[in-house]
Amino acid sequence: MTLIQNNRDNPDFIIIDVRTPQEFAQEHIEGAINLDYYSADFREQLNELDKNKTYLVYCRTGRRSKAAVDLMKELGFGQIYNISDGIIDWKAEGLPTVK
Repeated sequence: MTLIQNNRDNPDFIIIDVRTPQEFAQEHIEGAINLDYYSADFREQLNELDKNKTYLVYCRTGRRSKAAVDLMKELGFGQIYNISDGIIDWKAEGLPTVK
């Protein structure tokens, strides 16, 4: 994905995987951090992030990440991108994951 390649060395670009820790452990996009959408304090975890940074959010199929992006907008984040069809589509495109 061009967005990731263009921001590879950008400390203000963060990839967030909103799947469960178990899903994340199986495979994820390199450099991603895991914030479990189903966690009781998910909203608080998001709210602790720097709202001025740029975020790319994904899950398995795009449902949780869309909801997370909507919540991030509500919390005042500016630059947010969503992998709309999730890691399933990412892999279908032949893009790499790590364990």
